[in-house]
Amino acid sequence: MNSSQQENCSLSGYVWRIKPTNERIANAISQRFDLPDIVARILAGRDFSLDTIQEFLYPTLKQNLPNPFSLQDMEKAATRVAQSILANEPIGLMGDYDVDGATSTAELKLYLEQCGIKVFTFIPEREDGYGPNARKMQEYKDAGCTVVLTLDCGTTAFEPIDFGTKLGLDVIILDHHNAEGQLPNAYAIVNPKRLDEKQDHPCHYMAACGVVFLFIVALNKILRDKGFWQNKTEPNLIQYLDLVAFGTVCDVVKLMGVNRLLVKSGLKQFATGQNIGLSALARQINLEESANTYHLGYLMGPRVNACGRVGKSDLGMKLLSSHDPIEAGILAEELESLNALRRDIENDVFLKAIEQVESKKLDTPFIVVSGENWHQGVVGIVAGRLKERYNLPVFALSIEGDDVKGSSRSVTGLDIGTLVMNAVTKGILTRGGGHPMAAGFSLQKEKIDAFIQYLQDTIKPELLQQNPNDLQAEAVLDLTGLTLDLIQKLELLAPFGEGNPEPLFILKDVHITYANLLKNGHISVGLSNKSGKKMTAIAFRAADTEMGKAFLTTHGDEFFDLMVTLKKDTWKGQTKIQIQILDAKRV
Repeated sequence: MNSSQQENCSLSGYVWRIKPTNERIANAISQRFDLPDIVARILAGRDFSLDTIQEFLYPTLKQNLPNPFSLQDMEKAATRVAQSILANEPIGLMGDYDVDGATSTAELKLYLEQCGIKVFTFIPEREDGYGPNARKMQEYKDAGCTVVLTLDCGTTAFEPIDFGTKLGLDVIILDHHNAEGQLPNAYAIVNPKRLDEKQDHPCHYMAACGVVFLFIVALNKILRDKGFWQNKTEPNLIQYLDLVAFGTVCDVVKLMGVNRLLVKSGLKQFATGQNIGLSALARQINLEESANTYHLGYLMGPRVNACGRVGKSDLGMKLLSSHDPIEAGILAEELESLNALRRDIENDVFLKAIEQVESKKLDTPFIVVSGENWHQGVVGIVAGRLKERYNLPVFALSIEGDDVKGSSRSVTGLDIGTLVMNAVTKGILTRGGGHPMAAGFSLQKEKIDAFIQYLQDTIKPELLQQNPNDLQAEAVLDLTGLTLDLIQKLELLAPFGEGNPEPLFILKDVHITYANLLKNGHISVGLSNKSGKKMTAIAFRAADTEMGKAFLTTHGDEFFDLMVTLKKDTWKGQTKIQIQILDAKRV
């Protein structure tokens, strides 16, 4: 960063910019689609063309859901499972221990149960390691299964899948993680990231729960064609879309195209309250309004992830596939307790990680932190929080004797899943896999230096699309102009997530009237402007930041420019605007 940029930096060290907008295109968008000016300007600033806006704003399942059979091995996989269903054979499922794995397993379990099939499920504990398990393959074989499906895992699990195949099982992989040139010895592999799939395939950026949903669509069609539903009530597959939305949001895949369609449709299904487990989770977070991606990703997701981090890994899947409201309530409360424990462990590791980062001069476009016996269940969250704090790719390592388990989170422009898999190929890592924004891996302690050198050789600043010291706002607003009508107009762009971020705005010349420290390091802030308009705002986890310190020590005579996001907040029947402060500058 040059000296002029340093002078213009915010309290968090960012240079603020206003995203350029083509006024001609913005006017054309506004007129053709009858959109408010600010929504049209945002769409134009995000490089939408007139030909793509209709599908973006108003996608439909009927017109925009991809043909499941366009994916490699889909017909083969669905036909084989249909054979087991028609023969009334039990089926084994193996999922991952995150939200994507839990939702993938839950939706397929619910569907197979509606088919009248006995279903065995397995979610590994952290000590079992990621992915399929040879011991469970044997158990499923002994239980009479002829088919086993791996969900959100399996693409790089060569040994356990080969073991299952040699047992005589037909192992089917439904996954979305990056694939190598060589694939496991499975009966069928449905994965939009297979190297023999088209890079521009509409399913390329799907989460596993989306792949599983398409598999259910394909399977259901085959069963219908074979007359399976003639004397039974055929399930409405829309009922699974709330789970698909949940897993898609929490797996931080790009929220564009088919992913956006699935989340948008899934949020509508969520509102019906049909999934007992999701309803129990909603009660835990005191949800009183229509769910959005914030509720799914930041409030509900961590509770389901908690069981895979510090508890029993299959609790989330059991909750999401529960048929009993009492059982679901008990499971949701257990997840709440585990999440509180997870937060305590996470904060301890996070503070140690920050101390490492701050104690050394950062001269690389990435961050590596490590600690002896850091809890493996929280290193991924810590990596994510560090990425948010520094806007750089982060690699967090837990060292246990000679073994090291790591988790990484990326920024736009760096495919961290491919990076990790290449390190496995080079013999630097013993295991690893993931997708562009997140990955997990293992290595020997003696290889840490070699891994860091590999990162230095691989990650170049020019790979990262956004300057890590930039924050781009869509527009500059005044406190007086913030109305619920404006927020409702902005909701036309929702759901928000990776690839379709919440719009950022700059609030000019705002007076901080008070700042109160809340639990977990959040700060509640009173705002007013020169016209006397007063509102409240919140800065999450800001207590130990330069911005938070400035708010807490202001004497009431300072004005700030604020970088914020805006959303509706409903509490006890009242709806108001929630202003979330991301950054600030002294005026």
